[in-house]
Amino acid sequence: MKFAYGFPLSAPLSAELLEPGALATLAQGAERAGFDAAFLTEHPAPSQKWREAGGHDALDPFVALAFMAQATTTLKLLTNLTVVPYRNPFLLAKAAATLDVLSGGRLIMGAGVGYQKSEFAALGVNVDDRNGIFDEYLEVLKRAWTGEPVTFDGQFVSARGVTAQPVPVQQPRPPIWLGGNSQLTRRRVAERADGWMPMPSPRGMGGVALETTEDLVGLLDYLFSYAKEIGRSDPLDILCVFPASNTGHTRSAEIEMVEELSGLGVTWMAVNGEGTTLEEACAFLDAFGEEVIHKVPRSPV
Repeated sequence: MKFAYGFPLSAPLSAELLEPGALATLAQGAERAGFDAAFLTEHPAPSQKWREAGGHDALDPFVALAFMAQATTTLKLLTNLTVVPYRNPFLLAKAAATLDVLSGGRLIMGAGVGYQKSEFAALGVNVDDRNGIFDEYLEVLKRAWTGEPVTFDGQFVSARGVTAQPVPVQQPRPPIWLGGNSQLTRRRVAERADGWMPMPSPRGMGGVALETTEDLVGLLDYLFSYAKEIGRSDPLDILCVFPASNTGHTRSAEIEMVEELSGLGVTWMAVNGEGTTLEEACAFLDAFGEEVIHKVPRSPV
């Protein structure tokens, strides 16, 4: 099992965690504690209503992960997740390739379709077109990363012999993990990606529920059976969210849960950071490393 550390989120973000040097300190603390990756999400224009209802602000993931890369040597850099329809695919390809090059090949591209209607509207993107946009943009992204001239005629992208350099260090491309619980997402994962990031989702919210281990088993069964059906032989990374510390689980119970999920095929745990001060955030990192990471079987990155 591997672990990814998420920058503590709130609305607004902690001012102390945004001070110069704080992000580098957190990155170094995560690497020292045994985390294999750090991740940041993306919300360029969240609605005030959503923020006040329990949402959060976010740093630009590519800029912030570049700061974390500069302060570390082995920590992988995960966008968890970047909303692909928000960004022109050539701009997204450039940002991602730049991060991969400057970090020495440490990017993991976590990507999703998105869901916030107000954010889509603010960015000038039709939310009803998001699935079609996502599919086209993902294809263009992969082609741009080859460094070869790209010609593409689609509904949302038109390009004539354009070339994106530099190419990523990781070849043929950085890993792509897709987030979301829908059957369509899981089919995309099996067909076109390298990993899946299921999202905790309570029943009655309109999406595919993911509340229990039994829910996850059902979703994984479909993913793995579909991958076999289409003849996929390459393994898939699966990243699940580690329960927050306020859920009442004991550390021993959490470790047992991690070992159970590993047996189901889960390869990564996403750990949402805690703390509003740098001291609190670093203390969380140290404690989690000592009490969880170093107590469970480890796998090489």
